[in-house]
Amino acid sequence: MFFEYDRVAAVEYARKWALSRNPQFKDYEQWGGNCTNYISQCINAGGIPMDSDGNNVMKEWYWYSDNKRTPSWTGAQPFFEYLTSNNTYDTDNFGIYASQVSYDELELGDIIQLVDNNKAYHTMIITRIILDGDNIYDYLICQNTYDLLDYPLSLKVGERRYLKIFGYYM
Repeated sequence: MFFEYDRVAAVEYARKWALSRNPQFKDYEQWGGNCTNYISQCINAGGIPMDSDGNNVMKEWYWYSDNKRTPSWTGAQPFFEYLTSNNTYDTDNFGIYASQVSYDELELGDIIQLVDNNKAYHTMIITRIILDGDNIYDYLICQNTYDLLDYPLSLKVGERRYLKIFGYYM
């Protein structure tokens, strides 16, 4: 069965914790950054359940403790690989359903990653969309690791990739 992603809940969580840390989760700032951990929390707050049903740790997405977590929960590139390979439009697997899309297909709660040589090194969430008439003028993002709240995406430097969260299978 397929369930929708609660974009409003994900964005509310993103705004609440953009400039601080949820004490229920470990802060990975000193170990390379907290950005993907924070984004995973946002998506989870948007109703996407943790996924421990894969046949190996790279096909799962969860955080129960610092010692019981997957690379896809806290690492930018494993997060991308999990999101884009977990499900496709014609499957009914368990867990998140997401896809890489173009800039103009993004919505609130969708994900942007900064990449170098096709490897993600930073993850952000869209928290507002600025329109010029019917056209997208800019997106505002939130992030941890260099904490930002509703920051213009247009001011971020680097190559990007865009990820749309559709929902999840249960």
